[in-house]
Amino acid sequence: MQAKKFMFCASVYMLVSSIAMIGQAADQHEDKLKDGSVIKVPISIEANKLSFSDLTGDLLAKGNVILTKDVQVISAEEMRGNTKRTEVWIDGQGTLREPGTELVGMGTHYNYTSRIGDMYKVKGKVGKEYLSGSKVEFAPEKMVAFDGTVTLCPAIVPDYHLSAEKVEIWPGEKMIAHNAKFWIGKRVIYSMATYETSLVQDEQKSAFPRIGYNSSTGFRISQYLEYPLANRLVAFADAAYYSKQGFEPNYGLISRQKAYTLKLYQGKEENSDDEWIERQPELMLQMDSKRLGKVVGDFTATSGRWIEDGVSGQRQDYKLYFRRDPIKLGDKTTVKVGGGFEKVNYGFDDSTNNIWSLKTTVTVKPSERLQTWATYAYHYQTGTSPYDFDRIDTSREVFAGIKYNVDAKNTAIVKIDYDVDHNKMKDLDYTWRHNLHCLDVDLTYRAERDQWNVKLSTVEW
Repeated sequence: MQAKKFMFCASVYMLVSSIAMIGQAADQHEDKLKDGSVIKVPISIEANKLSFSDLTGDLLAKGNVILTKDVQVISAEEMRGNTKRTEVWIDGQGTLREPGTELVGMGTHYNYTSRIGDMYKVKGKVGKEYLSGSKVEFAPEKMVAFDGTVTLCPAIVPDYHLSAEKVEIWPGEKMIAHNAKFWIGKRVIYSMATYETSLVQDEQKSAFPRIGYNSSTGFRISQYLEYPLANRLVAFADAAYYSKQGFEPNYGLISRQKAYTLKLYQGKEENSDDEWIERQPELMLQMDSKRLGKVVGDFTATSGRWIEDGVSGQRQDYKLYFRRDPIKLGDKTTVKVGGGFEKVNYGFDDSTNNIWSLKTTVTVKPSERLQTWATYAYHYQTGTSPYDFDRIDTSREVFAGIKYNVDAKNTAIVKIDYDVDHNKMKDLDYTWRHNLHCLDVDLTYRAERDQWNVKLSTVEW
């Protein structure tokens, strides 16, 4: 029986693939290279039963139906289609899968060459986001969900989510929600006519409030928001209130282009050493990462006025950094290596600092519960900063830590920051993390500073 099914699937693959090529060859956009040659991407269809017309291209497949073209996979119990028009229809439940996307819905119509179609009563995942909608429309570069919800919380009733009349998603790039409401549990905490956020890795910021406590600044609550002004231009605000410091917002404009990002912003910022800097304002150019084999390069340039106590002046920073893909040493050990060059000009005293840096991190995960890591950071600099905020006090530094998952809800973390040059401990932090389903509460004691920190934040899945 298995041999017969294999031969049947193989025959269908060759038959459908050859006819599908006839329809695809006429598609100038999807199926031709710049030199005019045709891209021949076959499709395969697996099913328990299949009827097919080589004259019209119509097909009907029943029972465990799986259609595959390149990285697209469409599956259902029953599917109608036409290979000449490269279209499929699914009256019942169907699933559409692409790298980073998996959506399940009803009443699907989809063209797997143009990547245009629609699906009803949809639930699934796009990147890290869980998405639902009464209807989703597909286009080559984006999808649009109507009466949609988006969340990073996978629960049936999520701890927090965004709902909107229309949600536009460019996977891996950005998301725009129209008439958006932001929920914690079953309560709306605020709403916006239009909300935009980046979906670029390491750029996305939570749309929900961040709450915490620090011995030096007191209780704090902050909220990050973006509002679209044009196609690739947004206004943003990161509004933060500190019980001891007062209201300290950061705000400005972000232009996200295809090869780079421009950001114009001003406001105050605190670093991990409880030092503050004020920018009035600062312009940042960040080029998109460039890959050279197993090495990724990043370039960032900034220019702006910095103010810290009695130190004030223009500051320019140019930074080029390279990082290699993680090196696997067996199943439990990973090594990351990076290095680069940074040039900083300080208008306050016309000084310049040239900084060469190298960083190596070794991570060992002996079990699912236990993880340890150690980072060696080396900096060679020709000068020093007049600002405490970005001053490098030691050329050689070791960061290390251990994390142990006590149970499903609780994690213990110990981190150290050791100054190799002066042979002393800079920081020793003890953290207890308690999971409240899709929220984390971190209680940290910084022993070298005799300081307590508390943080409540959404879980980063």
